Amino acid sequence: MLCFVALFVFAFLSLFSAKYRPLAKRAFGCVLRKATLRPCEAGLDEELRAKSIAEIMRVSPRAAVFVNKHFELFSFAFTLLFFLSLAFTAQGVANFVLYGNCNGPEGGFCIYSELQNPALLKSPTTLQGIRAGNLSSDIVVFEFGCYVCPYTAGEENKVRKMLEEYKDRVQFVFKPFPLPSHPYSLEAAVAAACASEGGKYWEYRAELFKDQHKYSSQGDAAFKKTASDLNISGFDECYDKRKFLSQVEATLKEGKECGIYGTPTFFVGGKAFVGKNSADQAEAEIKRLLGRN
Repeated sequence: MLCFVALFVFAFLSLFSAKYRPLAKRAFGCVLRKATLRPCEAGLDEELRAKSIAEIMRVSPRAAVFVNKHFELFSFAFTLLFFLSLAFTAQGVANFVLYGNCNGPEGGFCIYSELQNPALLKSPTTLQGIRAGNLSSDIVVFEFGCYVCPYTAGEENKVRKMLEEYKDRVQFVFKPFPLPSHPYSLEAAVAAACASEGGKYWEYRAELFKDQHKYSSQGDAAFKKTASDLNISGFDECYDKRKFLSQVEATLKEGKECGIYGTPTFFVGGKAFVGKNSADQAEAEIKRLLGRN
């Protein structure tokens, strides 16, 4: 069984060092013979077994005897765990490609996100989006966010505080970036745009972030019910016709061109800040720029 694991390990190591290539070749030959129900002539599995037992012997002779006696069982268990880990890794990668996180539609922490580098993101070049604050200010704070993303909602209180504190000195532009991993994310962005046309964007936005599960589970009915509660004129017609769908798709495309890989993503003075506590980082950059002016 060890030759199966050895094939993957040595094949990977051979990418970085030529000394592992002969071992990878031997492991491949061993696996090929095992797969065709022939005995492994390369002797690699016995060699690995001997080296493993020798290493254990240094620590505990009794443990070495036990492992040697049940070596085939241990070998099978480790091989099974190895292939299971490969399967889960592949699943995580697939989810990351499709949904932007390791866990699929439910979201959550993903180690692959740590491989992304905010410094590589490009700042947007247009002011298209929901604008607030001092619209003539040279300091522009961009936020790419998803209305049904829990991380975007988690930064919302900080965003509101920033808007209140710096509204006379900073321009704020929200660009919807609906994530496909969250149900009704695109519809939520369209609904918010209709609410903006009706003059109650910030009230509607507050409701969206207050109970995201309601909108991601109930969809159209929930969007319309909230608009009715807020007495937003013309909302249903605007929403049913998807009046602002093209605008939402335009900012979504812009976000992809900027390299956005998660929400919320803030840009202040060309610097990007992503995910949890990103609003705090954005505010620190605002203070730095204001202090320089």
